[in-house]
Amino acid sequence: MDWQNKVNRIIDYLESRMCDEINLEKAARHAGFSLWEFQRFFSFLTNTTVGAYVRKRKLSLAAKDILTSDEKIIDIALKYGYESPTAFSRAFNQLFGISPSSARDESVSLALYPKLNFKKIFEERRVDFMNNMEKYSKRGYYITSNIPCYLTTDMDKTCEWFRDVLGWFGKTIAYDDEGRGVYGAVYDYPGEIFDIISPQRGFYLFYGEPPQNDVGLMAIQGGLEALYNFVKGNGWDKITEPAVQSWGTKECSVTTIDGSVLRFQEIN
Repeated sequence: MDWQNKVNRIIDYLESRMCDEINLEKAARHAGFSLWEFQRFFSFLTNTTVGAYVRKRKLSLAAKDILTSDEKIIDIALKYGYESPTAFSRAFNQLFGISPSSARDESVSLALYPKLNFKKIFEERRVDFMNNMEKYSKRGYYITSNIPCYLTTDMDKTCEWFRDVLGWFGKTIAYDDEGRGVYGAVYDYPGEIFDIISPQRGFYLFYGEPPQNDVGLMAIQGGLEALYNFVKGNGWDKITEPAVQSWGTKECSVTTIDGSVLRFQEIN
């Protein structure tokens, strides 16, 4: 797939600049992506953020230098963008469970974080996807239109709720410096991630106070009863029974873990 080649080009671009300050937006443009498109692809396929990948790769390359060269540790730290030995040692210890000096003195074998290859990742995720298709098919419904965005103050927990209650596929894509999820996405169908990731059957998550009212209306096929039974079967009681409204359409509503309300409208 063309997007695999594009993302691998970005990985090559990042790898060639591990000793420099990396501009992720410029890296994404290098392969014709916007930054949010690249972050979305990357997070869904690797279960980590771009920033975390760069940090682990820098530390892994630094570890290799420590174990295979006589270069001073402080010079290696500066080489990979760490402004102080203390900051470098803390990050190194957090990833490898040992200090840089101890790793060199003891000549330990470290589990280095490898350069990513998206062709290999894609094949692994495809197998996982096929193994889980039965679970998604049991829902008995699918979304045909979406809401644009959803606000939450706990993105990881919200993604987990969409997975466990509605049977959707979701992921936090970007975190701030405090480890707080600031951007994510959820999809009605996990196959969205394997070809062209379309927003038409899901919506974006952003950090913010969740509205305690309706946040969107989604059209579904497969029957509201299927949705209702699926949600109730997952132990979530905050869903109204499907009912014909005064304007003639059949609807039900689900109150989410954040207190927001998702309305579902059946279409023929």
